[in-house]
Amino acid sequence: MARTMGPSGKQPAGNADRLSDLPDGLIHYIMSFLTVRQAVQTCVLSRRWEDLWCSMPCLNIDEQDFRPSAIGQGSEYLDYDYEDEFEDDIDYARFEDFVTNLLMFHSAPTLDSFRFHAVCHAVSHREIKFINSWLCRCIKRRPKVVEIHSTGDCKLPRFGSSSSRLSRLHLTGITLDRTFAQQLPCSSYPVLEDLELKRCKLDDDAEIASCTLKNLTIEDCTTSNPSALTIKAPSLTHLQLFITAFGQNWHAVTVDEMPFLVKATIRLKPSTAILPCKLLYSLIYVRDLELTGLRTLDNLHIGSGTFPVFHNLRSLLLDKCDLSDSCDILGSFLNNAPCLEKLTLQLCELPEGSNKSKGGGNVETTSLEYQDTASFQCPSLKWTEIKYRDDDDVQKLFDLILGVWRNLQKTAIVIKKASRSYSML
Repeated sequence: MARTMGPSGKQPAGNADRLSDLPDGLIHYIMSFLTVRQAVQTCVLSRRWEDLWCSMPCLNIDEQDFRPSAIGQGSEYLDYDYEDEFEDDIDYARFEDFVTNLLMFHSAPTLDSFRFHAVCHAVSHREIKFINSWLCRCIKRRPKVVEIHSTGDCKLPRFGSSSSRLSRLHLTGITLDRTFAQQLPCSSYPVLEDLELKRCKLDDDAEIASCTLKNLTIEDCTTSNPSALTIKAPSLTHLQLFITAFGQNWHAVTVDEMPFLVKATIRLKPSTAILPCKLLYSLIYVRDLELTGLRTLDNLHIGSGTFPVFHNLRSLLLDKCDLSDSCDILGSFLNNAPCLEKLTLQLCELPEGSNKSKGGGNVETTSLEYQDTASFQCPSLKWTEIKYRDDDDVQKLFDLILGVWRNLQKTAIVIKKASRSYSML
């Protein structure tokens, strides 16, 4: 966008280049929403923009910019679905030249954020070496935020003193050696508050230990040999733990006490293996708890003696959990959560109930088989929502309500399937 000057030497008001008149810091902020390739392309807008990319403090290097279908695309490319990342071959030679030259001319002494996405499928050892060198070079700029997504054999460089400003670290598909766990304590990562590890390969007997972490996500990470995963993060407020218990993965998960925990999401994927997590006593301070997976409830309680009391628990969601044991574990939760206000049962395995009635929700004709079972005592429970998949489950749900819920008369109970709902007060 070249400026046009009037006869008096002044720029006409109607043709003002207001975008170029913005301060560098604001233009850099605009560039932070672009990938580096898109940011470099802004140099054609005007002379004012020619070198601004060289000093921008946010680098978002995305290999997908070099897919044949991405070249020449506009704003619609921003909606690209990374699930289709193998659809087109990457012009890797072009990608390598671009990143090498980018880092040669980029001069910002520090980075606010560094994001790197590389599929790395079918790449050579030489190409992996290039990628690792790029990661090292960018991390030396002491970024505050680091997000690295890879599906190859990329390794996380050692941060050393470069971690002094790091507050958020998100890694996907990265190999982490023993030094990663050794660097995590406060002295090496003094301000790290947000750690996310997805599909990473961790060292045997991995330990995540940090007194500054507030948000921790561990999803589908693996290890070379069956080992234990230990989490020591006393300042944690949000925990997401998604574990697959099979093959060369964890044979145990232990978590130290987390007195400031606000929300926890635990998901154990279907497996024939029993994974003794011993997590329940570590979650006793949580306010919002989500448990997902058919074997999750059993696994969480294995190795524990008495059921813990959840004094702070306000919301409990059980998703695809096995409640076919006449809801014994569910009853233990409700009887030991005096402040629980909301309960959600979503697509759970329910007790079989009576086979005498198949009316599908008629309270007057429903079997009272569960009248002899232990009822729940949860004085603060105000709302119960039950979501089911099959119409045959409606009979089981009413049997369940008339039995184990008979002492929860102040609770609003809503039964839903898609847009339809049945409610009882």
